[in-house]
Amino acid sequence: MDTHQATRTLQVIRTLMERTCQYQFLTARAGLAAGLMAGVGALLFVYLDPNDPWQFGAVWGLVFIGSLAATLFSTILRVRERGEQVWTRPARAVVQALAPALFVAVILSVFFFARGWHLWLPGVWLLCYGQGALATAVYAPQPIRYLGLGALGMGAVALLLGPAWATAMMGFAFGLGHIALGLALLWSERRDTQLRLYRSVA
Repeated sequence: MDTHQATRTLQVIRTLMERTCQYQFLTARAGLAAGLMAGVGALLFVYLDPNDPWQFGAVWGLVFIGSLAATLFSTILRVRERGEQVWTRPARAVVQALAPALFVAVILSVFFFARGWHLWLPGVWLLCYGQGALATAVYAPQPIRYLGLGALGMGAVALLLGPAWATAMMGFAFGLGHIALGLALLWSERRDTQLRLYRSVA
């Protein structure tokens, strides 16, 4: 075995060992779908009134439900393709890490909507989302960490810009953020395919 092949083999082994503790079933399709839905949600307010809490809540509620459904559906499909279990230890760890941020987001959403402050929620949602993403970074693929950091920064910007930029920030931060995540996961999936092909011929 020459030096180049030995180095390549060690890289493969290290990558595989790192991923045994990670949840590797998040898909590029889910990220791209969530990004597109957030972009469409923002564009709908060209015709809808963001100052109307019912319209604002309905659009972003549907975006959240659609994104969650896309993530669950694509994850289950990938798990079945690989012949593995859905509710594994890494999956439980990811859910437990996300739960506090999701709980805070729900409570603050109810609080802000009740007081007519719903246009401040994009900044709050981004901060909660960033915290949740970073909480899962130990268990999730590396792009999640960058998404979390970006969401925290965009959350701060959204609060500084105020209600006038609410829908724009949702479309930009959640839309482009998830599209970037989807592209990063797509690159990672192709890299994983190359690793598996390498293992099969090594």
